[in-house]
Amino acid sequence: MDELQPGQSKVVDVAGKSVGVFHEGGTYHAVLNFCPHAGAPICLGRVRGAVVVDDEGRTGYDHERRVLRCPWHHWEFDLATGKPLTAIREKLKTYPVRVEGDEIQVDI
Repeated sequence: MDELQPGQSKVVDVAGKSVGVFHEGGTYHAVLNFCPHAGAPICLGRVRGAVVVDDEGRTGYDHERRVLRCPWHHWEFDLATGKPLTAIREKLKTYPVRVEGDEIQVDI
C-alpha cells in the first residue's frame, strides 16, 4: 500500500483488464483504462477538482470532488462514480476497491 502515495496512480493488470488505481483524498479508486468516448488510455489523464455551477449560474471549484480528464479529448468523469461531467451518456467503468492489510484489492 505504501507504493501508492496520495495523489498517485498506477495502471495494473487485473483479471486480464488494464485498470488504473488512484489514491485521492485518502480513498482508493479503480477504473478501466479505457475512455468510453474513443478508447483512449484514460488513466494517463490528469486528476483534479471539479468546476461546479450553482443554481444561480455562478461557477466555483470543488477541491474535494475528484475528476479524471481524458488525455485525448478532455472528457471528464467523476473518479468515484464514473459519471461524466457533461451531458454525454457514456460512463467510465469503475470497480470496488478495498484495502486488506498492506494490499489494495480491486473487485472485477
